[in-house]
Amino acid sequence: MRIDIGSRFVGPNCPLFVVAEIGLNHGGSVDRALDLVDAAAAAGASAIKLQTIQADRLVAPACPAPAHVTARSLSEFFASFELDEDAHRRIAQRARERGLAFMSTPFYEEAVDMLVRLDCDAIKIASGDITHARLIERAAATGRPLILSTGMSDLGEIADAVSVARSAGARQIALLHCVSAYPVPAGSENLRAIAELGRVFNLPVGLSDHGTDPLAAPLVVALGGSLYEKHVVLSSGDGAIDQDVSVDPAGLANLVAMAERARRALGAGRKTCLPAEAVNVTASRRALYATRDLAAGDVITADAIRALRPATGLSARRWRDLVSRPAPRAIQAGTAFLETDAGGSHEALVEVA
Repeated sequence: MRIDIGSRFVGPNCPLFVVAEIGLNHGGSVDRALDLVDAAAAAGASAIKLQTIQADRLVAPACPAPAHVTARSLSEFFASFELDEDAHRRIAQRARERGLAFMSTPFYEEAVDMLVRLDCDAIKIASGDITHARLIERAAATGRPLILSTGMSDLGEIADAVSVARSAGARQIALLHCVSAYPVPAGSENLRAIAELGRVFNLPVGLSDHGTDPLAAPLVVALGGSLYEKHVVLSSGDGAIDQDVSVDPAGLANLVAMAERARRALGAGRKTCLPAEAVNVTASRRALYATRDLAAGDVITADAIRALRPATGLSARRWRDLVSRPAPRAIQAGTAFLETDAGGSHEALVEVA
């Protein structure tokens, strides 16, 4: 249940793979896109992602605008965000110079071929295209890691998309929970769906975050997610189209740091005595001590035993092994019983969890 994107492993117990979604926030400017790449790298992101658009391959002339977009013509609106292949190449090169993986979401089938020519590290299918079988097949056939965003979908539709991708040759697939509202109303994040996706599909999972609460990033980690995508802008209030669901570089750096703190705090998920606490075992646990002097052969009674710290003798859980036994040696009041006093060998005097 692990995939490789660029030089990074993505899956359980790996650091959260954070995708800085440039999306349309470049406003059609390559220079702004390059600045966003630099900002994402400085913030500690793992990858940047574009949206590869050709307006006449995306919307019909009379297509209504979604709830979060105000535009007289969606075709003209999307055309203003088109970037050609050379622009994509420059952005991909800058990403690699900054140590970031390069990803994009193709919104038309031929765009997949362009992304392959640019040697993209992964391809993402947008939530709105989870039923676009031909696009999924085209992307899956490249053999590149494929990330499916699942906004507005149910488990049946997701299963169909995963099946289409696998049938077309995809071997590395990840799923992103997503709520396709911009921004997501508080209380509608439904983040537990991340864990459900991981449980049902046994694939790397994560979140495409359109919410406004930074707590989502560490919660992704807590819920078993290994990918996190967030739109990024150069500064708050810079007028970018997705400003309402974006963070500035400082905000992105904070999300990256919170996610890593959460991952380290969660640990490996195995209950054991950790090195940080092992030094306190002897001082904190109890051994069994004699309350009075006992001569060799004296029967040890319950009132002759007291559990005290430190645990430098027979473990307190062994008290029944002492009761009614004859003392094998003289034991002075206030001293600890030993393993041999309970009939065992003189080993492991301190119990370590």
